[in-house]
Amino acid sequence: MATTTVPATPTINDNPQELTGIRARIATLNSPGLYIGTGLGAASMLTGDPLLVTTMGATGVAAGWAALGMMPGPWRWLPGQGEPWEWMCRSSRRGYRRTVRRMRRRLTQDHSPALTVGPDGILIPVHGAANGWYWHAERPALVRQATAEARRARCELLRTAWTKALPDWKNGWWRRYSATEMALRAGPLAAIPATGYLDTPWWAPLIVSSLAATWGAHVWQKPDPATPAEVQARTAEWYLARWNEWIACERGPLPESRLASLHLDDDKLTAVIVSTTAKPALALGQDSVSIAFEVPPRAVNIYRPDDMAAGRARLTVRLRAAASGELDENDLTAVWQEYSPYNGSELYDVERTEHGRRFKLLMPRRGSGVAEVQAGSIAQALDLQGEGAASRLHLRVLDSRRIEVNEMSDNPLQRGVALDLDALTMDDQGYITVGRDIYGNPTRWRLLKYDPKRRGMSGRSSASAVHAFGSGTTGAGKTSLEEDLQVAQRANGFVSWLADGKGGAGYAPWMNDLDWLVKSAYGAMLMGQSANRVSEYRYAQQMTMQWLDSEGYTENGRSFFVPGEPFAPMTATWDEFNEMVLKDPLADHVKPLLRSVSSVGRLSRAAGIAARIWVQIPNLDSLGSDSSANAIRDMLQSGNIALFRTARSDVDIMSLGSRTPKYRLEPLPERFPDGSETGGVFYMADGKDQYIQSRAAFHTNPARLSRQFPMEALTAPEAEAAGPAYLRRDEYRHLDAADEEQFLRELVAKEQGASRRNPTIIDVSTSRTDVEDEELDDLVPLTRSQRVWHAVDDGARRNKAIADVTGLKPANVANATARLERLDKLRKLERDWHTAAPLDTPLADTRSAS
Repeated sequence: MATTTVPATPTINDNPQELTGIRARIATLNSPGLYIGTGLGAASMLTGDPLLVTTMGATGVAAGWAALGMMPGPWRWLPGQGEPWEWMCRSSRRGYRRTVRRMRRRLTQDHSPALTVGPDGILIPVHGAANGWYWHAERPALVRQATAEARRARCELLRTAWTKALPDWKNGWWRRYSATEMALRAGPLAAIPATGYLDTPWWAPLIVSSLAATWGAHVWQKPDPATPAEVQARTAEWYLARWNEWIACERGPLPESRLASLHLDDDKLTAVIVSTTAKPALALGQDSVSIAFEVPPRAVNIYRPDDMAAGRARLTVRLRAAASGELDENDLTAVWQEYSPYNGSELYDVERTEHGRRFKLLMPRRGSGVAEVQAGSIAQALDLQGEGAASRLHLRVLDSRRIEVNEMSDNPLQRGVALDLDALTMDDQGYITVGRDIYGNPTRWRLLKYDPKRRGMSGRSSASAVHAFGSGTTGAGKTSLEEDLQVAQRANGFVSWLADGKGGAGYAPWMNDLDWLVKSAYGAMLMGQSANRVSEYRYAQQMTMQWLDSEGYTENGRSFFVPGEPFAPMTATWDEFNEMVLKDPLADHVKPLLRSVSSVGRLSRAAGIAARIWVQIPNLDSLGSDSSANAIRDMLQSGNIALFRTARSDVDIMSLGSRTPKYRLEPLPERFPDGSETGGVFYMADGKDQYIQSRAAFHTNPARLSRQFPMEALTAPEAEAAGPAYLRRDEYRHLDAADEEQFLRELVAKEQGASRRNPTIIDVSTSRTDVEDEELDDLVPLTRSQRVWHAVDDGARRNKAIADVTGLKPANVANATARLERLDKLRKLERDWHTAAPLDTPLADTRSAS
């Protein structure tokens, strides 16, 4: 009986084992390039006309191959640059535009039916067979749809033909090659047959054939796929594992960190780096991530938006860049398109300047904005070489979507800026020039803000003072800029007061060239109080002055300041202000100092008095959290702002409110590319949130330059209002900080004691008569109202100060000031009392009121 044999089903191995060793060598023999090269080497053995035909044919093929490889066209394919048939549709732009014009002309033609004369003499339309198509309401849309379908079918036909002609065209065979590479690839094709014309021994053709076979096999196998299979197969788990192995390990660059919100697509990975230790996430370098993820360094971009905590940072990795080796490094537009960290952004208008390169960035309408752009991210994406590459990039916001980036390989500020006295003269807008910015433009500082609609009786425009704020570490150049401003103030007729927090060491050459210079924190407090009293006196005087409005009418009572009518503008400067406040927060001068400076900032601009503060700390919150410190922060955000080198800390955390920089500013380096110091370099605000790197003008002895201008001082009434600390300033001008503080404390104590022991007594009788000693008891003492009025007339402005001077209870003082206000003897201005009229009320009325 026959046995039925069931044939065994062959097993299909979906994953064949990779060949190694000699088997892999043998497998390479199954290559068309090997046979082509062997045949080309054998052709060198021909002679006569066959050799000539073979040589010329091979030379022509080599030239055509080199031309096709070096010239753009459908015969090559660039990874990420579209497919060949798409290039064909784009390349024939002239023909396409011509076709569009012809189609538009046809669509706009009048296809209305022709008119003929009927039997009765009336014109009638003649309808043809195709007129209905021309009258169709949707004819243009249908024509466009049919044209698109025809083009789509043609592209599909090209796709099929191209795929069958070159089955492996997607493997990068037809990318663009360089001239050297094409000479190495196509050169042997023309050189090998030409060896047949050489007189060589019998073994030379064998060597030539062997070399030709090797060359053919090598060239046939040379192209690599555009995207390796292993890169496509990598999943999010693979990247998380690599992160834990290379980055978050115990000895890694960011231990115990993790990736959150990881998103992976075909060619890009985005995630948020979360640092669980004190080390900031932004400290992680792009080289570490590139090693962990096996991508080029420029494919990695790490940045931190303004609204993100220091323990977090955004990570963007371009995965497709791992196999992109044909990118032109000098083409910034192509590099940015490949490695841009901001989706949808565009780099354009690349041009060369005398200092480097300049280009513009166009941010997308949605997504990333100009506030997220960082110089460090741009330097990473463009792979700028050298230490401190980010510091060489200078950003300038053009509008809501465009940023201009200047690469300054040769920083023009490193040559310094000389001090120009003519540039320190105010223009009609109140600006002076204190240096130059990175673009070669003058750096302007505003001293006064003019308003031409309100004028004094001399016709001069009104003006308000402009406050200023500066921050920077020791040696950053704050003193250089302040000395420029002191020269400018003296040249423009300003009264200059300065409190030096370094004990006078910072401004030793200016001892005799400033109207008032104090060296102790206690003196800085008295300076602030004196500035307030001067502003109160100026307000009281301005209330009685006349002025001209924009139409030329004369009005009474000024609420604004006019320079020189009759007071000079004035600036009070506190250098090292944080040292005065934070060195001993419990000292008796701290709170009065904060209150006085706060009052100057809030109330004195219309009196022509400006405040300028210099600090070393990079954060204004360190000044304190009370109402006075908050008012100082608000004041400093309203005028000039200069940010110097800030101890390598980001300058976008300085509590500047609406004046926070539009984009993240890079910390200024300590040295220029040529090795010189960067002292005097700072970021200057333009009045809004645009900060430009500038350098202050420098002179070895600016105090000597200022002496050629007259030194302004307060008028005699203003000096009396300023108080004894100002009047007796020459007595302690040359003392050190400790002796100055002792002198001022004794002076204040003496003045307070004298005011309490010797109250002012006014004789209110109509005639002077001699009084005998025994009749003194019959004299009526001063009433409470009289004592309160005279206390206000002597300079006491608040009820508490009046109570201290008169010895009355606060309730009695409040009743007396209210009554005197009803009688128009006192007037309240900004919560301060001022005398409005002499106290000529009869004694009987005053006594009865008491």
